[in-house]
Amino acid sequence: MTPPTRKVRLAISALPAFLAAPLLAIGLSWSPPAQASIATDALASLTGLRLIDPLTVPTLPDMVVRAGLDTLGTPYVWGGEDPDGGFDCSGLTQFVFREIAGLELPRTARAQRHEGTAVKKKQLKPGDLVFFATRRRGGVSHVGIYIGQNQFVHAPTRGSSVRVDSLDNRYWSRHYVAARRYLDTAPATAPQGHLVASANAGR
Repeated sequence: MTPPTRKVRLAISALPAFLAAPLLAIGLSWSPPAQASIATDALASLTGLRLIDPLTVPTLPDMVVRAGLDTLGTPYVWGGEDPDGGFDCSGLTQFVFREIAGLELPRTARAQRHEGTAVKKKQLKPGDLVFFATRRRGGVSHVGIYIGQNQFVHAPTRGSSVRVDSLDNRYWSRHYVAARRYLDTAPATAPQGHLVASANAGR
């Protein structure tokens, strides 16, 4: 697969020292996300930002997590596919996997759920995608990037920005559906043959 040609845009950093230190150590920065309106009990959490260890050799999943965190604060835009124009949920995941792993995911959350390899909730690893059914009619309608310790980064809904939330949150726990893995944990310098599955798998 052709390597990505664009680079993920860096945001302006504005974190307390105890959160900023691990991000600055790996060259990342962060802007405070706006509160989302998807549900009053689905409040953002920042504990996932403490997960990055700058002393380890990054894997592709590590880089996916870092790129996802670097989009924090980017406005939600329905149909949005890049940091300049904004993101919707599946636009964010598609952008990050394309830019970091050179993997072209389907455009919608529903279609992304059918790619990669199924993962049980207790076996989630950073870089996996987590899926939710947030609409009354059911079916997958939302997706985010798992970053570890039951945290995920996502673009929630109109009027909000990309943020971090917890799978333990009552809202997200109630609407959780499934998870999929697209990458293994090989070092980031490994050839792209280490992808678990191509975007055409299962079609």
